[in-house]
Amino acid sequence: MFIMAAWVMYANEPQPDKKIGPIPVKHWEFDYMNYGVTAGQGTAYINMLTGVRYNLDDTLFDVGGELAFGATPHDHYDPLELEKGEVTKRTYFMLGPAAHYNFRRGRNASFYVGLGVGAGLGTRNVFLNCTAGPDGEISEEWDLKKYFVAALTPRFGVELFRHFRIGIQVRIPTDGEVTVGPSMSLAIGGGKKDK
Repeated sequence: MFIMAAWVMYANEPQPDKKIGPIPVKHWEFDYMNYGVTAGQGTAYINMLTGVRYNLDDTLFDVGGELAFGATPHDHYDPLELEKGEVTKRTYFMLGPAAHYNFRRGRNASFYVGLGVGAGLGTRNVFLNCTAGPDGEISEEWDLKKYFVAALTPRFGVELFRHFRIGIQVRIPTDGEVTVGPSMSLAIGGGKKDK
C-alpha cells in the first residue's frame, strides 16, 4: 500500500530538470521513533530502533549509527506442553553503523536502500522442566542464556516529505533467527536546506 502511495506522489510531483540533480537537504537527521515487526523461523520480534544519519553533500549516500532492540512478544503457553530445551522468548540489543543510498533525495517521495551492521547482546529463555505440587500448582524451571550476537540488516523503502520513512527490513544475525518485516519511522532534521 505504501508503495502505491509513493508512486502516486512520484507521478504527480513536477519532475525536475535532470541537470539540477537532487534537492539539497540538511546534513543531520535523527530517527527518534522507529518501530517494526519481523518474523522468521518460528520467532517473531517487535523491533525498536533509534539512529542518526549524516547526509553527504557530494553523493546521495547518508552514513550514521543505530541503536536497536528487539524482543519476542509474550506468548500464553502451557508449560505442560513444552519440551525441555524449547525457547519461548528471545531478545537482542545491538549498536552499529548504517548507510543508505537515496534516490531522488529531497523530493516528496524519496526511495532508499541501505545496510546496517550491528553487534551486541542476545538472550533466549530456555525451558528446562516443570513440576506439579500437591495442590496442583506448577513450578517452572528456566535458564536465561546470554550470548554475543552480530547482524546484518539490509533494508529498503520510501521517505515521504523528507520526514516519514516506511520500509522493509531484513535481519540476518549470527544466532540463526533470520527475520523480515515492515518498519516505519519519523525523523527530525534532514529537511530542505534554506536558500
